[in-house]
Amino acid sequence: MKQPTPRIEQPINTIETERQECLDFIITVKKSVLETFPFTTDDEKTMLEDKFDALLNDNYSATDIINNIKLILASLENTHTLLKEEKKDAYCPEKPIFYKAGKYWVENDNQILEIININGLDINDLIHQKIKEFGGGTIDYKINGALHVLMSDIAHTAVLKVKNEENQTFNLKINYVNTKEIAPSLAKEEFVDSKMLDEDTGYLKIDSWSNRVNIDGKNISDLVEDNLRLLTSAKSLIIDVRNNGGGDSQLAEKLAGHFITQPVAYGTAFIREPGHNTLISENFYLQPRGDYLDKKLVILTGPKCLSSNELFIMMLKDTNRAITVGQTTGGGSGSPKSFNIHLGKRNFTLNVATWRMQRNNGSPLENIGIEPDLPVITTPHDVVQHQDPDLKRAIEYVHYSEKTP
Repeated sequence: MKQPTPRIEQPINTIETERQECLDFIITVKKSVLETFPFTTDDEKTMLEDKFDALLNDNYSATDIINNIKLILASLENTHTLLKEEKKDAYCPEKPIFYKAGKYWVENDNQILEIININGLDINDLIHQKIKEFGGGTIDYKINGALHVLMSDIAHTAVLKVKNEENQTFNLKINYVNTKEIAPSLAKEEFVDSKMLDEDTGYLKIDSWSNRVNIDGKNISDLVEDNLRLLTSAKSLIIDVRNNGGGDSQLAEKLAGHFITQPVAYGTAFIREPGHNTLISENFYLQPRGDYLDKKLVILTGPKCLSSNELFIMMLKDTNRAITVGQTTGGGSGSPKSFNIHLGKRNFTLNVATWRMQRNNGSPLENIGIEPDLPVITTPHDVVQHQDPDLKRAIEYVHYSEKTP
């Protein structure tokens, strides 16, 4: 656990009140997790309980308690069990930092630059410090998650040491701006988009399965159906879900159901029922939906794929209806239960997984992910040249298989 930070002396009654608030907070988190999480063994549950009890017996500050709880939850190695603080304002880099080909990048004036450090601190050290708060998922998923929380409580300017393709290094200043200022637009193309790549090959991009999306009265499923109608002539369909972190699997089932003619099992969940310690198994079935579409299917996958989006991939890959191209998915599904808790004036959401997902081949989804049928290696040269080797490989596969009897 992290060591306590020095505390400024305060009146005794204030100290006692704050201490009781901290104890209540720890107890609430402990109780919520112990009664909800799908533990596989009694020892696993006991070990977690001991960690919370040790925290109760130490005189940590509120900030140290929050940090240590995040580490305790991360020890469960579960993508859907975590503590998030609800902040009124948060600030992030105005130019998104992203991770590809084993390196960190930023785009400036249409040029992709490799990041060496931020404010003199090695970016690898910064990210791996953040990773400690992430439980579960593949390493690439954790790195992307750490980048997502590389935020600040204040607006400021950071200095990035960057390198271009010619190995020239220089400093690039970027501002940290309020996340509300750079929130994605609500244009339907931000969530679902499509085009014909050639006369026989359609491309369908779906970046979310969220049931909160509502554009002109249409949800994600409606937008997908609209785009499918534009791809009627396609004999092959490439579905790009690389940036899709999940949402509502029922919306995903509506698309996947177009490509089967009879019910088919695509996975099994081991579920923790309220008030019970044992897990019950439930098989998940995909049902035919709407008009059957007899198209050759390719799904583009990557480490940002998680949760309900991984279930979508399982619906078609693990039933032998589609092949996947790209990189291994993030590795996590939990159907989490949410708890709203507070510590003083600070508000938090605690998410706790309620199930463990298993694929048809018997492999757990958590921490392993779904491996691609056709793996693709992205090189730094691909990144700086704005190349998409995943899509290129998918098109090659489609064209080759069309010529093969």
